[in-house]
Amino acid sequence: MHWLIFGALNVVAFSVANIFQRLAMKKEGSDPVASTIIFELLLAVVTGIVTIFTGFSLPPQNVWLALCAIGFLYGYGGLFFFKAIKTIEASEMAILGSVGTLVTVILSYVFLNERLSVTQFAGLVFILASVVIVNYTRHKFTLSTGAWYALLGAAFFGSAVIIDTYILKFYPATSYMPVGSFLIALILMVSFPRSMKTIVRDIRKVDINLIIYSVLYAFAGLMFYLPLQSGTYVSQMSALGRVTIILTVILSAIFLKERSHIGKKIIGAILTTIGIFLIR
Repeated sequence: MHWLIFGALNVVAFSVANIFQRLAMKKEGSDPVASTIIFELLLAVVTGIVTIFTGFSLPPQNVWLALCAIGFLYGYGGLFFFKAIKTIEASEMAILGSVGTLVTVILSYVFLNERLSVTQFAGLVFILASVVIVNYTRHKFTLSTGAWYALLGAAFFGSAVIIDTYILKFYPATSYMPVGSFLIALILMVSFPRSMKTIVRDIRKVDINLIIYSVLYAFAGLMFYLPLQSGTYVSQMSALGRVTIILTVILSAIFLKERSHIGKKIIGAILTTIGIFLIR
């Protein structure tokens, strides 16, 4: 199957997944910590089933330290995203989440000696402009608590990508996903032991929206990683994946009725997409 088909499936699945995450966390009484842990456990199960057919391998010794770092970054990054989506709209979080790319570029410049071109710098400006536009109200720029959580989640995810590139050099993606998800859940359970009571309560009757979100997220992840194993460039898949931002804004307006300030959101989504294309 051509990498463009994989990319299109990744975009659609991830965009629809964002809608179900918002539906799960909109419910009164939904707990971000418990939901994040349950999501990671579900993700480990779903991707673990895939490895039954593709083959499973344990992590080599040289990636264990990196896996622990990933567990922390993706664990807390995911938690911040779950906290954010509880209070802000899915469309806004999709746009703010693009800041993760900015963090990745900056860290690549600092730690990997990758130099910024004029085009890439322009891309960073576009992304920052989108954040300002989406959060500009009544002649002032303000960030809500949910927006700060989204930016923190993006920063953690953007940092994790740097370590991802190292792990995937030595460890197959199909095995990495279930192992990484289980490790993330384990780190969060150790970090928040008091949440175990809530997890035991909620896991007996897991929200169907959270289950659908987990399945779609797992599918989107596999559609991203599988073509990479066949030689497709990360830059190609990542660039195409940015269409998710615009599609999430459209789907949120249709299915979640998130139509307030829709003009600003569309402009922000377009600026973000242009910015990431320039960076890639």
